[in-house]
Formats: sequence, C-alpha cells, structure tokens
Amino acid sequence: MMRNTKPQEPRMTLRSARVVGVIAVAIAATALIAPIALGSAGSGATTTVLGHRATLWNAIQVNEDRIKFQTKDATDVQTQTITFIPGGFSGWHHHPGVILVVVESGTVTVHDENCQTLTFGPHESFIEGGPGAMMVSNQGSVDAVVYATQVAPAGSAFRLEDDPPPCAG
Repeated sequence: MMRNTKPQEPRMTLRSARVVGVIAVAIAATALIAPIALGSAGSGATTTVLGHRATLWNAIQVNEDRIKFQTKDATDVQTQTITFIPGGFSGWHHHPGVILVVVESGTVTVHDENCQTLTFGPHESFIEGGPGAMMVSNQGSVDAVVYATQVAPAGSAFRLEDDPPPCAG
C-alpha cells in the first residue's frame, strides 16, 4: 500500500544555521563599513581632545534667558581643539548630536551638502549637526584654530565619514 506523503525538504543543521548567520553578519558589517571606507578623509587638520569624554547620565531640560537646552537620554560631552593649516580641510563628514564650534583664530569656511558655504572668523561661532554631509576648510593664509564641543547620544561616534556630495565634484 502506497502512502501519499509529501517529500521531505532538507533540514538545516545547527552547523549550517551558524554558517548562514555568520555570512549574514559579515554582509551586514560590510554594508555598514563600506560608507566609512568610501568617506572623504581630511588633510592639514590636527585635532587635540581636551580632557576626556564625559557623560551626562540624566535627561536635562534647561530653559533660561531665552536659551533652551534639552536631552532625552544620557549624553556624552567632548571638547576638541582643531587646527587647520592654510589649505587644510576636514573631509566630508557629519556628527551625531550637536557640535558648538568657536573660531579662535584665522578663518574657516563651512561647506554643506548643497555646496553652500559660510565663512567664520575669530570669535565667531557656528553649529554642526544633523545627517547631512559637511566639510570645514581653511581657505586663508594663516592657521585657523577652532574649539568644537559635541553633545551626542552616550556612546556614539564623534564623527562619521561621508562621501562628497555630487555638487562637490
């Protein structure tokens, strides 16, 4: 007597499942790392971290003197001095969170993802933040020194490399 049975499909062994898992992780890691490898490294810029990265463990909400500052979770704070030699540039990048930048000396030009530029001189400041690619350059004839203070989600990178936007080519 014949039974009407469906042919059995091959079963995935534990070892096969692990191999597939490792391959999936490798593909995902490659997808995450590739944009960094294709990023635009800077040249002629020297960075010095002032102190250590510090964490604000609690959410902060301050609204004083028409200035509002708010975090919703733990955040890290880090300050750096960046010196750009004439012709130096940061490379295309973006930052998690917000960067408050003060120009101490010289001038720097900020290039955004739409290739719009703004130039800042001594004792002027600007803010960096958001996912859009940007670059800072020294188009002047003397060194430019800036102080950059980042407030970002705890544990996040200080900087993420980006490819130059099409308008920068």
